[in-house]
Formats: sequence, structure tokens, C-alpha cells
Amino acid sequence: MTDRAKIVEVLKDEKRFNLISHMLPDGDSIGSLLAMGEALKLAGKEVEMYTPDYIPRRYMFLVGAEDVSQELPADSADITAVVLDCSDPERLGSLKNAVMNSRQIINIDHHITNHNFGNLNLVDPDAAATGEIVFHLLQDTGITINKSIAEALYVAIASDTGSFKFDNTMPGTHRVVASLLDYSLNPGTLSQKIFDEHPLSFYILLKEALSSLELDLRHGIALMTLSRDIRERSGAKRDDLEGIVNYTRNIEGIELGILFYVEGKNEVKVGFRSKNLDVSVLAGKLNGGGHARAAGCRLYGNYESVKEKVLREAYAMLRQ
Repeated sequence: MTDRAKIVEVLKDEKRFNLISHMLPDGDSIGSLLAMGEALKLAGKEVEMYTPDYIPRRYMFLVGAEDVSQELPADSADITAVVLDCSDPERLGSLKNAVMNSRQIINIDHHITNHNFGNLNLVDPDAAATGEIVFHLLQDTGITINKSIAEALYVAIASDTGSFKFDNTMPGTHRVVASLLDYSLNPGTLSQKIFDEHPLSFYILLKEALSSLELDLRHGIALMTLSRDIRERSGAKRDDLEGIVNYTRNIEGIELGILFYVEGKNEVKVGFRSKNLDVSVLAGKLNGGGHARAAGCRLYGNYESVKEKVLREAYAMLRQ
């Protein structure tokens, strides 16, 4: 029996589940988490949902978002853990130890860099988003979805495809989304909420990022740098960082965009975006991961040494 078939059996037979997603949750992780959570509750299961970080405000309109907690209780080891959209246990952050001590871990993801850390693994790199996998899995279990589940899955898939602009958007992706639209969703309103609306603090932060812009037009690299101090002075939340790195990639003549975010004295978060380069490979060389056109890593050391290391790997990859 395949892991997929075993996972379907577990979802049908088990009574209690802890659903967990990764730190710095994005639309796919949150949409997948909430959709799976509500579906299992509709099937009569006892379900709790967790992320190591708070859900960004742009996703708080989704049903169930207010029920997500940030700390697993001490007595959770006997409950089946379902980890969604998380390629590496390290990305579970403060929840890692509690999750990895669970008696049974189901790992559902679409990242090609996934470590297959579960007792049961359903990892499909051909899926545009984890939400796409969850949609098919719910079909396999026979759970009937409703409008709010469909909305969460739409947000998951739209987020990880860049509103269906990225190369990971496949015919099957559109077929799934067509099924979701049958639930009377309003894609215009959803797109406005998750892509277009930002607080003023986001634009203040973006102004700071653009003022740091460095270009290497010869090699097709653009990079920006922000720090925690700059973010806090702008009044921006950490989730306001989402999307800023895209402004590097979108410059004409640029192949590789990089955002350095200096979290602390010796900690730097690095985001990569590209037009054609597989940045998941670049991130992997730096102990990170992600998608072919969007990936990242977290490095430890001072900013200058991290920047030098990242650019050395980037130039080496561009030369290949």
C-alpha cells in the first residue's frame, strides 16, 4: 500500500489530529492548514491547528484563522501530527521538538527539497501548491467540502502560483481551481485581499528597501537589504516583508533578485526570486529550500560575510 493510501486510511480512522505548518506562514501553508482542519472537523474529528508564528493579517479573513495557536500542549505526543507545506523540520521553529516527538507524523508537501521526515509522506513536487494536494486528498477521503474550505484552498493555490502567473501553474492546477470556483467564490475580491491591499507601513518599508537597491546588470542580479531595526522604525510587521523581494526580480534585464533581511547581529534571512534560474538549487546550497522561482535560506554570521557567501554561490550558479 502506498503512503498516499495509508494517509487516506489514517484520516478516515483516527479521531484526533494536530495540524501544523511552518514558521513565517504564507498563503499556501495557511490555506492548506485551514482547509484540512475544517474538512476533518466536518468529518467528526477532533482537530487543533498550529503555526510557530502568527498568521499575517491579510489571511485573517479566512474561516478558522482565529483558531490557530502557536504552542503545542505537552500532552500532544499521542496525537497524530499532520505537517503541511513544510519541507524541513527546522522550518517548524519552536514547534519542532513537540511535532517530531509525535507517535505518528504525516508529511504533506509539494517542495522538491522536502526531507521526507514523516512516518508517512505525501510529497508531490509536480503540484503547484500544497493546497492542490489537499484538494485531491479530501476527494480521496470522501469528505465533502464547503465554500469556506474551497476559499482556503483557492488562497493556497493562488498564493503559490503568484495568481497563476508562475511556471508551476499547470493544466491540472486550473482544473482544481475551476472546481473550487463552483462554490461561488469571488476571485477578484480574494485577489485584492491577498495580493493588492497593504498597510501604509508596507510602502514605507518598500521605500527603504528600494533605497538600498544594488544592481549588477552584467550578471543580471539585483539585491536589496533591510534590517529588523529598519522594519520596526517603519512600523511594519514581519509579514509585511512578504512580496518585497519580487521588486528585484521584476526589473528589466534582471534574472536573479535577492533580499537580505538582517534579523539580528549574526542572523540573516535571504530571499531569492528568478525569471528562469532554479533558485531552489541555489537555496539548497545554502541549507535552504523552496521553489524553482522562489526560495530562501537563513544564514548565521555578520551581514557582510553572509552577503559575500550568497553572492559567491549565485555567481557560480549563473556561470554554469
